[in-house]
Amino acid sequence: MTGGQQDDQRLPDSVLARSFGSEAARYDQVRPSYPAAAIELLLAGLRAGPGEGRVPRVLDLGAGTGKLTAVLLDARAEVVAVEPDRQMLAVLAARLPQANALAGSAEGIPLRDGSVDAIMVGQAFHWFQRPEADRELARVLRPGGVVGLLWNVPDHSVEWVSKLYWASRKRELARAQQFDQLDGELFTEPEQASMPSEHLLPGPQGLRDLVHTWSWVITRSKAEQDAIDHRIRILTSQYAELQAPVVAFPQRTEVLWQYRR
Repeated sequence: MTGGQQDDQRLPDSVLARSFGSEAARYDQVRPSYPAAAIELLLAGLRAGPGEGRVPRVLDLGAGTGKLTAVLLDARAEVVAVEPDRQMLAVLAARLPQANALAGSAEGIPLRDGSVDAIMVGQAFHWFQRPEADRELARVLRPGGVVGLLWNVPDHSVEWVSKLYWASRKRELARAQQFDQLDGELFTEPEQASMPSEHLLPGPQGLRDLVHTWSWVITRSKAEQDAIDHRIRILTSQYAELQAPVVAFPQRTEVLWQYRR
């Protein structure tokens, strides 16, 4: 692993990390999914190797309300979804009963050694405590298995996207989108890809709801949240595309992966 110590605000027991459960229903409604092509890319190596044709057993770690879990199920994987927040996990279990939903964390995965073929992490890796998580991922992953990390990244070159983040008063968190590779003694060198991904929201209200699923907004006071909503209404009035019945939020999906040695 490269890089320095984790910012305290990014640790798994921080106020920001523990904030999402209070917005579990809204999170499930408006947070983006992940491209099926990203999952096919990550599973391709497994399906071409030993045991070809066998249904891969995949761990969705930090699964939230099951955004990535649903895509994995559509890819015909056997899915174990592990999530530390009980409210988020309850939404996942109700929506996707075909997945095996378990309470747990990246630092304490409730699975046997070498019991999964792949581990997928959507928008959650930056919350993991390192290097403890690296060792746990290696423990439950079979040799030759893959860890795939996915992030939906907003396109800040679009003017209104940058203004939206300014309106939300986003804090500068040192490691929010920074990737420090997994332990090189346990995993191969990282590979990566970037692909377009579309996120459609139900009008201007959907855009405001999306903002209210961001940790730095969830943890603000009611007065501060009201002020954010006011700034977003002003922003919406300035762009015709933000007043449409469907708002297209511009983003791309970054995919990084490493194999278990």
